[in-house]
Amino acid sequence: MFEFCKLKFRSIGTLCAAFLLALGSASAQEEGKRVALIIGNNNYSISPLRNAINDARLMDKALQAAGFKTILKEDATYPVMEEAAAKLAEQLGPDDTALFFYAGHGVQIENENFLVPVDFEAASTVVQAKFKCFRLAQLFEELKKRTKRSIIILDACRSNPVAERNALQSGLAQPQLAGMETFIAFSTSPGQVAADNPAGRDSWFTEALADLIEQPGLTLDDVFTRVKGRVTQATDSRQSPWTISNLTNTFYFHPPSNLQTANDPSQATKWMLEAQRREQRDDWDQAIRLVNQVVQRKPGGALESTAKAKLPYLLARKEAEQKYEDGKYKDAAVIYEKTLNLDPFAIDSAFEAVNNYLLSDQLPEAVHMLGVIRLRGTTESVAKATAMLKELGTVYPEAAQVIKTELPAPPPVQELFQGIQFGTPDWSAGIRTAQSSPVALTRWAKALLTAYPPPVDPAATATAEAKVDNEILHVEVNPTGETRDLSIRKIGNNADSPTGTLLIIGATGKVLVNGEWMADTLPAPVKLPPGKYTVRLVEKGMVVGGGQEVEVIAFQTKTVPLTRSK
Repeated sequence: MFEFCKLKFRSIGTLCAAFLLALGSASAQEEGKRVALIIGNNNYSISPLRNAINDARLMDKALQAAGFKTILKEDATYPVMEEAAAKLAEQLGPDDTALFFYAGHGVQIENENFLVPVDFEAASTVVQAKFKCFRLAQLFEELKKRTKRSIIILDACRSNPVAERNALQSGLAQPQLAGMETFIAFSTSPGQVAADNPAGRDSWFTEALADLIEQPGLTLDDVFTRVKGRVTQATDSRQSPWTISNLTNTFYFHPPSNLQTANDPSQATKWMLEAQRREQRDDWDQAIRLVNQVVQRKPGGALESTAKAKLPYLLARKEAEQKYEDGKYKDAAVIYEKTLNLDPFAIDSAFEAVNNYLLSDQLPEAVHMLGVIRLRGTTESVAKATAMLKELGTVYPEAAQVIKTELPAPPPVQELFQGIQFGTPDWSAGIRTAQSSPVALTRWAKALLTAYPPPVDPAATATAEAKVDNEILHVEVNPTGETRDLSIRKIGNNADSPTGTLLIIGATGKVLVNGEWMADTLPAPVKLPPGKYTVRLVEKGMVVGGGQEVEVIAFQTKTVPLTRSK
């Protein structure tokens, strides 16, 4: 049986991308996925606890409701804590938010914080104690290299015999070298201890925190200000939570559903753009949630119809991936094939179907899907499908026969974009944009007429009130030379706007320009509209260099050397 690795490349011409380009480029600051590691330790041989696991479960529920993908560990040994921390780091990218919650015993050793695993055995020296506990600074080091924002919450300041037996100071120390864009919260002040709340199911701190996380419209600072008030009152001022932050942007567990958000006509467009980014990362849960919000908002026009068409596709992709993870390869292949019918440009779904058919020894079905890719795919995907057919042809003659057939012409664009009227403006999108960005229309109408002078009767005089040719709002789908690929461009006078070029040279790695992948190998020329951009070097999901701001000037080439950070 042939086993092919899961192929993860994207079609350049997705239906959603075409519509979003037509709708405009309005988007909020990119917000990546949310990932949380939650640990609750009760079962210590020395001074066991009774509420830490309950605390972890309560936080797991609250954070999942806030859009976090959670990793929950209960009664974690030292190896389990290390493995869970590595799993958290591996799932993070440069735009993501990481959250770490720990409930259990913690100790400071020589002004450094350590978390105590349940397999801790009494140590006779300070050095032994260090190597038997989980070093919190180790987690800080990984998070600050990989993620946009880190939130560390420690309900780990309970009275601790681990500290007492080694003549160590109780409580936790003020963190050192936590990194930028980090928020840290202790259930009580540094050097102080907190009770396990033996009369309750959860600690006072976590009980208040989980309740306040669920309340919409509270910033991270708001949440912990109120937590501090509740805990201080519940403990008669014996325990006062403590926080330190160097975040530069506001964070909400649940964004405010206030009048401004409810009446923001561009919000649905922002959700759809973010859903597309989540889809590109295979974050199906968040993509589904965001597209559902668009459907419920009922924005009308092409945006609403696109969201309704996208939702079944996302649900099918999530189901197919789950079937694959469960080892049900034939079922997964059938669902992947179905997703290609839901989105004709989802060529990666077709390859996933091929892989799963091969894993279940369904060679005829795999060859059929490779033939479909040859019909619908881009130039690159057709070449890859042909290579796979050649390899399969050595053991399955029907695969070699498919290659001998003449490559068919791709179907008409109108057939693929079923239900779409080409050349028809999306008036609802224009209305949403105008409502979300009120401007002095007379001044902008003059600027628009200067940039895109419409054809007028020679006898007439162009004024700010002249009718602007709405062709400038259209897009056009074209073949690119002799390949099977498509490109999208604006239609109208001066539609092809000038560009400049960044010639990126230097170390190996992928290039990220303003958060978007631009090149996989260096040197690489990147054409961009005039403006300011931030260029970063990324390797294995981590930013390893660059970060400088560069300016693109029309018709000019600027060389940008990238080096790895030391």
